Amino acid sequence: MLSAIVCGAMSLAIPRPVSDTILPAIHDVIFHEIMAKPSPVKGLPAVEYIELYNRNPAPVLLKNCILAVNKREVTLPNIVLPPAGILLLCNSSAIDSFIAPLIAGIDKWPSIPDDTGLLVLYSSSRKVLHAVNYNKSWYGRADRANGGYSLEMINTAIPCVGKSNWCASTAIAGGTPGLVNAVASDWDDKAQPDLLFSGVLDKNTLLLTFAQSIDSVAAADIARFKLIDQTSGQTFLPVSVIVPPPLFNTVRLQMGQPLEPGHHYSILAAGIHNCQGLESNYRSLETGWPDLPVAGGVVISEILFHPPATYPSFIEVRNLSTTPIDLKSLRLQNLRADGRVDAPKPLSTDSRLLLPGHCVALTNDPQRLCSRYICRDPTSLQETTLPTTYVGEGTLRLLRTDSLLLDEISYNENWHFPLLTDSEGASLERITFGHPATGAADWESTAGTYGYATPGWIPEQQTDSDAVIFQNLTPVFTPENNAGISLAKCNYNLGNQQWVGNAWIYDVTGRPIRTLARNMLLSGKGFLTWDGYDEKKVLLPAGVYIFLIEIFSLKGHTRRWKQPVVLAKTLN
Repeated sequence: MLSAIVCGAMSLAIPRPVSDTILPAIHDVIFHEIMAKPSPVKGLPAVEYIELYNRNPAPVLLKNCILAVNKREVTLPNIVLPPAGILLLCNSSAIDSFIAPLIAGIDKWPSIPDDTGLLVLYSSSRKVLHAVNYNKSWYGRADRANGGYSLEMINTAIPCVGKSNWCASTAIAGGTPGLVNAVASDWDDKAQPDLLFSGVLDKNTLLLTFAQSIDSVAAADIARFKLIDQTSGQTFLPVSVIVPPPLFNTVRLQMGQPLEPGHHYSILAAGIHNCQGLESNYRSLETGWPDLPVAGGVVISEILFHPPATYPSFIEVRNLSTTPIDLKSLRLQNLRADGRVDAPKPLSTDSRLLLPGHCVALTNDPQRLCSRYICRDPTSLQETTLPTTYVGEGTLRLLRTDSLLLDEISYNENWHFPLLTDSEGASLERITFGHPATGAADWESTAGTYGYATPGWIPEQQTDSDAVIFQNLTPVFTPENNAGISLAKCNYNLGNQQWVGNAWIYDVTGRPIRTLARNMLLSGKGFLTWDGYDEKKVLLPAGVYIFLIEIFSLKGHTRRWKQPVVLAKTLN
């Protein structure tokens, strides 16, 4: 028997026997494209829309499925979505604005928030099929987040990955309603559902946060989790495990034994995997019962207030106390030049523990930040809304929720190293933690060998201010030999002084071959490498070459170092 499918204000006939259809399971039907802010228009109608995509090899019946936008819900009409089919949903009054193979109108269209929104697709039995919790950072480009461009999924084969699998449409019109996405590809970075951090809801309930959506059925097994009391040596299993919908990226562990103040605990998670079957890489972390910090117990340790164009700023805080601190209990506040204060911004809206001695970088776009700077530990980043920071100067306060002042910094562009040619993209790092860091002497520009910023990690502090050591660790290297030493490497230790450095490679006749560094800010420990290629990316012949490094300081001190290195070739 054939049936006519009626959707909103239009009639859509799909000649397919209803008996051939199936009811969708999780990730069978997914969000495919989201036009949240259609104005200013780029080439499409000024109309919001949402696309659904069928990943199942069978046709899927969407009758009585539920679309939720934040807390507003609508029921989908009686539609059959064929395999690999794309369904365009929009307001019933706007159907005539689009030409698409499959389109359905919603009479009471749930308005899509411009900047941040939670979209959930439920089955007719209210089981989560797919959920997307987007924000402006998902666009990847600030200019496209301002309107006229849709968010498109890159690879439908990995629907549980989240933000990294979405970006702004590259279509000239700003989107591809009802059609294959302009950004579609088989990209897959094999990202894993790593265990990022823990929080506490009460003394018996731990909250674990993962990098991606996880298999909620497998993760609900209490045998997959262990809580180890490092102080007493006891091991506990949870009495219950809940994986809350709709994102399935957190786990609540209900423990029979309450967390003891002052005890150090470790959480172990085993067999946690995402929708691709990939298991987490980070499977354990420290945790404990948090305490409220006193003044100076948590401090601002780094700030990037003049980021490069298209990259986000960040503020790093460090826990100097001996107990875990809950970021939910902390606020950052901007103090204006005229003395007015802005509303404080929470460091986290959910419980997240910052362990003793650890630091966390706060930014509105961790993924974008780490595409520019070295992020050594993905667990040391926190996506949040930052207070206003100013390029020239400003004042930031770190507060508790009860308004107790923990730390304050009145930063200034002039605090950067004077010989730094351009401070754009360079952060200021705190160099003293033994007393309040209130002036320029307590801060320094992050060295170029660290990438000019170290979000979420603290560079090793040097104690010998007069040390200037260079060491060539690879006197012989073979660029074409992947199994051996393929790079020439020069290590240095410059103590706690800051220097400006230049580094070159010369051949034995004195001819310059390659510039490795030019006016780079150097300090502490680091290294420079050479791959055996010249400026034109041409591999050089075997022979002897010279490392030449020259550094100079603000005090006028100059150091030069040169050392031969042998470039060898593999014999056939």
